[in-house]
Amino acid sequence: MDNILQASELAVPVGINRQLTFPPLQLQAGELVIMTGNSGSGKSTWMHALAGLQGIASGHVSIAKHGQLSRTHCPPDWRQSGIGFIPQRPFFWPSLTVKGNLDLAQWCKGSQGDLQSWVERMGLTHCMHQQAHSLSLGEQQRLSAIRAFSHDAPVLLADEPTASLDRDNATALIESLRAYQQVSQCAVLLATHDASLAAMADRIIELPSPS
Repeated sequence: MDNILQASELAVPVGINRQLTFPPLQLQAGELVIMTGNSGSGKSTWMHALAGLQGIASGHVSIAKHGQLSRTHCPPDWRQSGIGFIPQRPFFWPSLTVKGNLDLAQWCKGSQGDLQSWVERMGLTHCMHQQAHSLSLGEQQRLSAIRAFSHDAPVLLADEPTASLDRDNATALIESLRAYQQVSQCAVLLATHDASLAAMADRIIELPSPS
């Protein structure tokens, strides 16, 4: 398999005169890597740094055909088409419907892909004209995943996507994530505290607790 993402050791500031250091990382096409670690180990911090959402003090990250992220440079299409991101806490434009939020995401990403099959698979067909904030938490997280699928990014980062979900919703979300990966052959890095998800991983990375 080909390496899609390569990151050197990254140092990420997390406060005044403090930073966390993360090991080198490689993600391959079609690979699902699960990241575990105790609270405070930096899972979300590392995810945000890889996504270009949090500055780094040193090191670099490369995505095939999308350039290199460093302390002083973020490629213009890094977040538009290089990275798909499912945050731990879903967020949407509250004044827009479910369909409006998906349309806005596709417009921002410059994508024309048909998301209807994922809407149906995720069981959201009935609520396309509801405002997103009126959905249940499980529905919101499924919508967040569909939005991340909207532009076929080569790398998908999922930050504790099942943390607030019951077992049925968590299983449905992960099965859809795996199905999307099989279609797109993207590389997935998924942070979780849920030990039951380890069985589906191609590889597991465990972050040590901060000293």
